[in-house]
Amino acid sequence: MVCIVGAVRPLQAQTDFVNTDGGRPLHVQDALSIEWKAIELQLAPFRMERGASGQWFGEMEPELAIGLLPRTHFSLGLPIRQLDTPRSGRGIERVAALAGAHLAVFHQLNLETTIPAFAVRAETWLPVGPFAPSRAYPAITGIATKTLSALGPVRVHLNVTRSFGTPAPRPDVFPAIFPPIGPPADTDGEVPRWLAGIAIDRAFPLRATLVGAELVARQSVYAEEPVSWRLGTGVRHQFSARFVVDGGVSRQINGDDAHWALTVGSAVAIGTRRAGR
Repeated sequence: MVCIVGAVRPLQAQTDFVNTDGGRPLHVQDALSIEWKAIELQLAPFRMERGASGQWFGEMEPELAIGLLPRTHFSLGLPIRQLDTPRSGRGIERVAALAGAHLAVFHQLNLETTIPAFAVRAETWLPVGPFAPSRAYPAITGIATKTLSALGPVRVHLNVTRSFGTPAPRPDVFPAIFPPIGPPADTDGEVPRWLAGIAIDRAFPLRATLVGAELVARQSVYAEEPVSWRLGTGVRHQFSARFVVDGGVSRQINGDDAHWALTVGSAVAIGTRRAGR
């Protein structure tokens, strides 16, 4: 995510490496909203996965977030998915296309004191683009973050997501703009019916670095599919008040499609500081 922090608060910007936005680099995020009137832009969060069949695919989701109210922000993400796709008479061809629109409203319920910080995120995936889900999927996520003072700057995060609505049947082919292609376009399956995750991170303030690890359980919207379990770890480093990079690796540890995934992201600052940072 590109995180934008105004020059009027440069010292605050230097702590942005502790932000654990979803996918940067862990899936589990913290319970902190961006500041009221702040603007943040994610430019280059990229994820690459290799399935058990050996097929590679990648996804990048530029995202804009705006602090609409105190402890409340709105975000719009436009995921772009890349697939190695069989094309009739031309072997394997790499195709990239829009994979929907992701709208979300995030509200931080309280600041962390003796009790954890709690937040809620309402979101929806919209059927925009050739690789998008076949219909809209609304969802709600509960988030909690607690600092373990006895262990130093260590935080624990819990995320629980539930989506709503019955998915359409699996498609037989990819969208018509890419005919004729063999395997199904399992785009609805990218949306979780439910997801639960726990993460722990440790900050090293003098080095402007954060390391973390997570365990995530996920059920696809296709109820007949088994629950998948994924382990992940990642690191964020802030090179300057305006530039943060992150990277991570994860592994699905069960099922026939057990596979590895890599994530890489960067952040550049342009708005005001984060609330509570």
